[in-house]
Amino acid sequence: MTSRPPAHLTDDEFSWASRHLPIACVDILPVVRDASGRVASVGLIRRDSPFGPVWCQVGGRLLYGETLDEGAQRHISETLGDVAATVGDEPFFVNEYFPQPRPPHGVDPRKHAVAVCFTADLGDARITTGGEATDFAWFNVDALPDDLWPGTRRMLDVMVGESGWRDEGASYDALVAREVSHNGLMWQTPTLTMTAMAFLMTIALGDGSQWGRALAALLSATVALVSIQLMLKHSYNQLTDANALWTIERSRGMRQVHAPTPPSRARGAIGWLQRRRSRTWWVAALGLFGLASIVVLVLAILGV
Repeated sequence: MTSRPPAHLTDDEFSWASRHLPIACVDILPVVRDASGRVASVGLIRRDSPFGPVWCQVGGRLLYGETLDEGAQRHISETLGDVAATVGDEPFFVNEYFPQPRPPHGVDPRKHAVAVCFTADLGDARITTGGEATDFAWFNVDALPDDLWPGTRRMLDVMVGESGWRDEGASYDALVAREVSHNGLMWQTPTLTMTAMAFLMTIALGDGSQWGRALAALLSATVALVSIQLMLKHSYNQLTDANALWTIERSRGMRQVHAPTPPSRARGAIGWLQRRRSRTWWVAALGLFGLASIVVLVLAILGV
């Protein structure tokens, strides 16, 4: 035990640790940016894996007492040779790998790993692959290979998205505002409609003239019809925007605020009611009001 560095484990010790503990790792993604600062190309290594030969990022486990920057520099030198790499000051992503598939996370049948991901500028260094790497290549962000380690694709999507995120952030915020607006307008519609229809139905069922009652009933039925159409329109637009936001959040590894709502925990009749779509019930209720208005309209015309 005293003859080897305390930061390292024997094969048996590491095997036991990887079966019982999450393994802290550091991953490095070499990148080349264009004049505007966007990521134009990424550097990947070719290596053997439980899935066969794959392309993936540089990286591996962090040693005891080693900082993230020290671990990143060590893996770069062990894998790409003696290069003067400039590692990013802040991580752009934290990747997770599990022994069994747990989408959207990565997969590593050998262990549960948590990897802090950094970018690196390799400059004009000459790459000499070593360690676990059998090859190294630069890939344009629009022409990434298909045979990637499960989990690398998500990291690349986050990195490519991050490069233009400053420009797209305003668009995302605008989409959020529009989705919230559609949702608010959708629920305002039945509230205002019910108020108007209650007033009109009071006239239609009152003791006024025949044609006055008929006109009020006709207007009530018309309000119900146009309100249903307006509510459905707002509902469609809100759901469309929410789906677009969910797609953006998943592709960039963001917290999925717009992910589908989990099932209600309540049981019995209360749980059944909670799981129903309120918008569907409101549309049905407005439809019933419209139908009742038409019936009153017919009765008013007939003088009943």
